Amino acid sequence: MTRNLFNKAILLFVFLISSIFIFNYGNRKNTFYGDALGYYLYLPSAFIYNNIKTPYKIPEENIFWGILWYLNLKENKTEKGYYLDQYTYGVALMEAPFFFIAHGYEKIKKLPANGYSDTYNYLIKASSLFYSILGLLLIYYILKKYFTYTQSLLGTVIIFLCTNLFWFSIFQAGMAHVPLFFLYALLIYITIIIHEKPTIFLFIVTGVIAGIITLIRPTDILCLIIPLLYNVYNKETIRNKIMFLKENKRKIYYFTISFIIPIIPQLLYWKTITGSYVCYSYGSQSFNWSHPKILEGLFYFSNGWLPYSPIMIFSLTGFLFYRTIKKWAWCIFIIFPVYVYIIYSWYCYYYLNGFGSRPMIHLYPLLAIPLTAFIQYISKKVVLIKFTFGVLCLFFVSMNLCYSIQEVKGIIDSAESNMAFNFQMLFRMKLEYKDLIVKDIGEVQPDSNKLTKLRTLACENYEDSVSDHFIHDTIGGSKYFYHMKDQDYIEVAVIKYDKQKFKNARWFKCSGRFMCPQYPDYYKHILVLDINDKKKLWRGCNIENKIEDTTNSREHSDLSFNQCVINKWGYICYFARVPCNLKNGDVIKLIMWITNKTDIYMDDLCLELYQ
Repeated sequence: MTRNLFNKAILLFVFLISSIFIFNYGNRKNTFYGDALGYYLYLPSAFIYNNIKTPYKIPEENIFWGILWYLNLKENKTEKGYYLDQYTYGVALMEAPFFFIAHGYEKIKKLPANGYSDTYNYLIKASSLFYSILGLLLIYYILKKYFTYTQSLLGTVIIFLCTNLFWFSIFQAGMAHVPLFFLYALLIYITIIIHEKPTIFLFIVTGVIAGIITLIRPTDILCLIIPLLYNVYNKETIRNKIMFLKENKRKIYYFTISFIIPIIPQLLYWKTITGSYVCYSYGSQSFNWSHPKILEGLFYFSNGWLPYSPIMIFSLTGFLFYRTIKKWAWCIFIIFPVYVYIIYSWYCYYYLNGFGSRPMIHLYPLLAIPLTAFIQYISKKVVLIKFTFGVLCLFFVSMNLCYSIQEVKGIIDSAESNMAFNFQMLFRMKLEYKDLIVKDIGEVQPDSNKLTKLRTLACENYEDSVSDHFIHDTIGGSKYFYHMKDQDYIEVAVIKYDKQKFKNARWFKCSGRFMCPQYPDYYKHILVLDINDKKKLWRGCNIENKIEDTTNSREHSDLSFNQCVINKWGYICYFARVPCNLKNGDVIKLIMWITNKTDIYMDDLCLELYQ
């Protein structure tokens, strides 16, 4: 009785957290942008506008300007003069039922039925939640075959509440990862059944599932290892698997045909648009097989996997319980390292436009098995260990919710974050000036009141020059200030490390006064401290979002990463720790850097030493 109450309490807890998050934040994001729009584009193009070759040609009335802007990028124009959607149609296939419901509703209610209104937006959002729930149910039924009811429920709930699956299920809908999460769970579930009852129908279903997974993300063709190596873990099971394949040889032909069928429309689309049945639609975006960023992808706070889903450390620990997971051991031990190598060989290994390392979501149905094996191990320990594990799980739930809310509010940007900033912002919902600094340079700032200045290494106040970059200062009291224009960067100061001068020094202080004459583009001005061309230290601090409106105090103003006050001077400074491995002769530079050559005014740039 007590256990049943515990299980019901867990389900109620999940329902309440999900409902509160959806109610407060679920409608803050439009689905149709970026990757999600690229996936979805096939549906309105094929069934509303009949413009699959030129999807950017749509009526502009009642359509959000951001969608029109995206469609008119026309980046992938083929030699035949058509627009090539770089994404495959697989996600659109999974979204199709929800699209048709939305379209039918709009038609019945005599609404615009343009494919991009709120009705379509809400139904595509619902599709992500729908596939997530189905995937979680399948995971639960898979786990139930090996673990108790409570252990299976805990493993399933943890996968949802403690990982970035929560984010993509409830907030950032329309991406490929939740449908793939469901399809992997379905493939694993069908794999178990097909080995118990190998019917032609189940072989066909398995082939279709694996085909859609491969269609959505071709590198996920690795999913074929799941039915191939399931229940293979020693010589006897290898012989049994070979015998199983021989006995079902004819059914494998059905599997192969059903695997290919979902891919055929994509080949025909490519043939129509490009003239070739097979094409690489991602242009210059590619894999770097010789230099994968595995450590960065797994552990870095710039959208790394474990920083945003740390509970999965327990899943990795579960790899050790070979006897418990032996039916899946070879699948896991082969798929996981190969998959990690592939996804972190991608040129953008930190996967922009997301929360945490989003491709790892595909493997959660498989990783749920060693995770629950670890839970089973903990369940046999003393009460103190079980209590500690429970506290950790609650902490990871709260951390996941905290980071998710911060991401919604723009308080953090997981793709451009760092460990120091994330730890500093944990369970806080308002940015302070020091947080903007830490976010840029990735280093916690010391209390300046407790530091002692040792010396000024360099200071440029632009008082003596005849260059046309120097402007008379009629307000600030100095003779001139510097107008940075049509330049990529300026080396403000260049000095060489001298051990005697740096004795007892612990901190560099970089500072200056700045004024922006216009709002910045995507690229910002950066005050950079560079030692030996990044080999020993590189710290870059954005300028624009540190200049505040003097009518508001730092304590009461709402700060953001993208704020900018134009035509006002602001003082900016940051501290960077002196590396312990400096040697005489190392070159230390203070640099003003910009990539789009926009104007900025600056004065009194200084590099100082503190202890």
